[in-house]
Amino acid sequence: MWTVHNDTPYKVGKTWVRNKEGIHQWIVVVKATYEIKSDGTTVLADEQLDPLLLPEYRGEPGLSSLRYDADLVAPKPTTDILLNGTAYAPHGRWSSDFLVGLRVGAIRKVLRVRGEREWVCGLFGARPSEARPVLSVPIIYERAFGGYDRTSDDVRNHCMDARNPVGRGVCAVPDHRKGQALANLEYPDGDVEHRGPACFGAIDSFWSPRREYAGTYDEIWRDSRAPLLPADWDSRSLLSAPPDQRPVNHLTGREPVVLVNLTPSGRLSFDLPRVYLTFSTQIATHAEAHRSRLATVIIEPDHPRVIMVWQTSLDCRTNVEYLEKTVVREKEMIS
Repeated sequence: MWTVHNDTPYKVGKTWVRNKEGIHQWIVVVKATYEIKSDGTTVLADEQLDPLLLPEYRGEPGLSSLRYDADLVAPKPTTDILLNGTAYAPHGRWSSDFLVGLRVGAIRKVLRVRGEREWVCGLFGARPSEARPVLSVPIIYERAFGGYDRTSDDVRNHCMDARNPVGRGVCAVPDHRKGQALANLEYPDGDVEHRGPACFGAIDSFWSPRREYAGTYDEIWRDSRAPLLPADWDSRSLLSAPPDQRPVNHLTGREPVVLVNLTPSGRLSFDLPRVYLTFSTQIATHAEAHRSRLATVIIEPDHPRVIMVWQTSLDCRTNVEYLEKTVVREKEMIS
């Protein structure tokens, strides 16, 4: 009962969830890891990563940024496009200010990278110091604008940026600025505080804007819907990619990827692999065919590799106990 037969070279995982209407959903995910070659080709990696049931953090959970979000979740409304990597100064020369770029299909995003800076005090108050040249900077939320200022002994004077509690730059009052580090990562235009954290990685579930989509857990929910999801729950709460890294529709594979200053060579281009998966689930005496969608793409140029996660779901209203197994196969693509 409730098994998966995997007839592919990839890793698979399974779980049960309930949707907003309380209907059980059988979730099966397929996770493939590919090496990216210098000539832009991709090959299946020797090490295939397992689907994650829980998020994986860079440090202490809740107090550090996400390295990977969970894979075994309810169906996502589009594809999460994510990148875990490093910004490299152009041509391997020390630089205090340069740009990095990510393109995946129609998604294009550019970040400005600054060398280390901090607030210094002068005659006219605090000001940012000159940026010191760097060769590389990790692209993580700890280096983007945000943070949690707990300098004051009075918790009423604490200040946190809900968009990125682990970042740097937030100060409750100007007097707290002295010596505080400033963000290395910014958007190329606009005020850094207004534009918010600039990064390519996953947003945690309790950060904005994800948490606003999680719904309202109040007395009305407790009295009329618990333990079901709130009526105002939105599936966008499942997306961990920054809003400007979410395509209108799910990716399908073969989208061109271009990375600029995200590798020591300065540029890396490749196409996402295209995979066609089939699923057949045995329920009692009949088999039901269903398809998957590409839920997550994680690009990791420092390896270099790309991780892709496909997700399928099957609504089971009254026959949960009769679901026996799902068979996963890969159909050969015709060029």
